[in-house]
Amino acid sequence: MNTYIAWLRGINVGGNKVIRMQELKSTLGTLPFRNVRTYIQSGNVVFESEALTGDGLAERISGKIQETFGFEVPVMIRSLKELEAVIAGNPFPLSEPEDFKRLYVSFLAAEPAGEALEKLRPYENGADQVRVTGREMYTLYETSISNSPLFKVPFDKLLGTALTVRNWNTLGKVAALARKS
Repeated sequence: MNTYIAWLRGINVGGNKVIRMQELKSTLGTLPFRNVRTYIQSGNVVFESEALTGDGLAERISGKIQETFGFEVPVMIRSLKELEAVIAGNPFPLSEPEDFKRLYVSFLAAEPAGEALEKLRPYENGADQVRVTGREMYTLYETSISNSPLFKVPFDKLLGTALTVRNWNTLGKVAALARKS
């Protein structure tokens, strides 16, 4: 069995696309997954599957959510190994625990094209910094996400792919949950 994480975009935000985690867990339990578990209400799902890669898993989960709950939810899949690489690959040299509160990772549905990455250049080295590595975008905010001018930048449109954002603390908690088989 392989361990995967499904990152759901835009559920339970502002009373929209509401899915209780117990219902989500039950719904995904009808798919050929084992040991389905969730972390907080923002759509972080850990599960085990015999699938050798994450290919097709996002579409399967998104389709099941559409069928069960009646709305579309973009889903990004990463294996536990990929999540560990995301954590190890943090491009920002941070050492103080407080600094990590300003670090976020966006999981992208696809790797952006070179021309899309060129559109990101203006955002790389300001007070808030952005780095894209493969299918992840790391963002380090000078103070906080809500006080940043980047908060309103439509990165999904700039990069040409769906994405969902998680803070560094959530990544650590989900990785710990995924390590428990």
